[in-house]
Amino acid sequence: MILEVKGLKKYFPIEQGIFRHASGFVKAIDGISFSLNEKETLGIVGESGCGKSTLAKLILRLLNPDAGEVVFSGLIRELRKDVGIVFQDPLLSLDPRMRLKDMLREPFLARGLKRKADSEIGSLLGEVGLGSDILSRHPAQLSGGQRQRACIARALASRPKLLVLDEPLSSLDLIAQKQILELLSGLRKRLELTYIFISHNIAVVKQISTRVMVMQSGKVVEEGMAREVLGEPKSEYTKKLLEAAK
Repeated sequence: MILEVKGLKKYFPIEQGIFRHASGFVKAIDGISFSLNEKETLGIVGESGCGKSTLAKLILRLLNPDAGEVVFSGLIRELRKDVGIVFQDPLLSLDPRMRLKDMLREPFLARGLKRKADSEIGSLLGEVGLGSDILSRHPAQLSGGQRQRACIARALASRPKLLVLDEPLSSLDLIAQKQILELLSGLRKRLELTYIFISHNIAVVKQISTRVMVMQSGKVVEEGMAREVLGEPKSEYTKKLLEAAK
């Protein structure tokens, strides 16, 4: 096991009036527990606003929970090094003022590995299917697919054991989506990575996930092996999601 989430809760206050007093709470994450095994891909699916991205931020400790805890196994010795993140919109994830080469060098410089940076960057580009000819370009000069490949390369720079992928395909066209999905599947097998793959697209989740967790209003309504949950769902909510996806 690489990760265990225990009774996680995150509530956001609903503020009203001139003095912005709390009149209630939005239960973004309401008592979620699950575990994640090494080399597994956990697909987290649900409608927009169900709490998927908030859960990712809690796991990455970008937000503090109101209750519960996230426990990493001994495989995760340093959160910043051993856990990578790929966000939804690559254009917002990349600094528009920086060249791709400089952005890919940052993770190495942060770890005091300046001498290794250039050789490692070449290796990273090869892993994500990019050529060295684009290193001098800025994000606006890249296609959507190239930008997302660059984000994946940056996430891989520290050789993480776990990647959190938060809607990594939703801003791409269908051709780029297919290519990035194939890339992620290949990287997982080749580098023996563990994924948390967050998406509202059930077809994509079904294709890449070994296990699936279905969320509704901050709660888990169904969890299990992907072929079982998405093939023979027990929850009415999951059935409705599958019906809407047809």
